Formats: sequence, structure tokens, C-alpha cells
Amino acid sequence: MISTELLQRQFAGHVRLNEKRPGVYQLYAPLYYEDGDMLDIYLQELPDGRVRVSDYAMTLMRLSYTYEIDTENKERIFQALLSENRVSEEDGRLYLDVAPERLYPSIMQFAQTVAKVSSMRMYRREIVQSLFYEDLDEFVLQDLLRFGPRPCVYPIPDRTDLEVDYQLSAGPRPIYLFGVRDSSKARLVTISCQAFRLGKLSFRAFAVHQDINSLNAKDRTRITSTVDKQFPDLGDFRSHGIEFLEREVAA
Repeated sequence: MISTELLQRQFAGHVRLNEKRPGVYQLYAPLYYEDGDMLDIYLQELPDGRVRVSDYAMTLMRLSYTYEIDTENKERIFQALLSENRVSEEDGRLYLDVAPERLYPSIMQFAQTVAKVSSMRMYRREIVQSLFYEDLDEFVLQDLLRFGPRPCVYPIPDRTDLEVDYQLSAGPRPIYLFGVRDSSKARLVTISCQAFRLGKLSFRAFAVHQDINSLNAKDRTRITSTVDKQFPDLGDFRSHGIEFLEREVAA
């Protein structure tokens, strides 16, 4: 059973339960979304004596107004976030089943998880950056199969510090494809291509940027003078990459 008196003491009196239907209560407590609205938290008495702390799918509904979990990678991050906080999900509902004596700390744990999920749109840029290499890998290995992609290639066998992200077969020379998320990777691509040319290797170099405008001017100039073709972002590569590769084949 849910002890209203115990919750009142634990929340220093700043809590109220409203019975929505038999055995299901909405919790009103000083716990808020980032926009200032009170968190949607419901407590349900379970047949085995435990209490289910749930949001009745309100968190994902609110999030969907500005941010969609619409790719496998986003879903993986979402599920990892829930797993790290021991919160489950079913049909959009987030929930946590707990013993009555653990109700207060579990409510606080659940509230923190809901706040993190509802804030996924606030760190959209960080999520996009963290997914860049995974998204590039997915596109190359699924959509560019006709070009025989080989990941993690070392053109100079004894130089394992000079790695090509993908080698593609398009035309008389292999294409070395690099994903570039930041300036440090841009510098490595520049150094690698220079070393390959010093080693008399025959190749074409393509760079796919997470955001070419995020590079400082010097790094942008260096990589531009080193590689044969650049795509300013992954969207551009998805739209035009196959076309350029087919041109290489026809050349």
C-alpha cells in the first residue's frame, strides 16, 4: 500500500496524491521538467505488493513535439539512458517497480530519468556528433555495397597509425574515404594522405565532414589542399556521394 503520510514526511509536506482511478494515483510534488511544468508521475499499486512509478507515456509524448527518437542510433542512446537508471519502457510508458519502503528514493531516481529523457532535445547537437561515425558507417556498409567497402584499412602495413576509415573500389584507383568530425581528425587525414603519397601509393581521397564549418581556417585549408573531394556534411554525402563514386567508375 502507498503510505501518504510517509511521503508527506519525506517530501517535507510538499506532496499530494490524487486518485485517478482505483489503485492509481497522480503525484503532485516539487519535481519539474526543464520548462517549469510539473513532472507527470503516477503511482500504481501492483498485485504483488510493489508500487509502479510511471509517467503513463507523457514524457515521450512531450518530447515528440520537438524531437523524434526516429533512428536506430537514437533509440540505442535512449535505451542506454533508461538502462543506466534501471527504468523500463513499454509502449512508450516509462516505469519503475519498487517496494513500498523504497518509494521515496525511487521517485527521485525516476524523476531524474524523466528529466534526462525530456531534455534529449536540449543536447541534440551532442547526440548528432556522437552518432556521426555510426551514421556514416551505416550508410557506407548498407548503401555503398556496390563499391565493395572495406573498413579500417592500413595502406602502409607497418604504419598502423595511418588508418583509412573505408576503402572503396570505384575506378582504376582505390578511394580512401575518411569521416571527419573535428580538427584533430582533419589533421590526421592530412598527415595520412601526405604519407601515402610519399609512399608512392595510387589512390583518391574523399572526406565526409560532420560539419566542415566547425574546422578552424588552417585545418580547413590543409585538408582542402590534400584530399580530392570533400562533402561538407553527412547529408550532402548521402545525397551526392553515390553520384560522385559512379563518376569515378566511369572515368
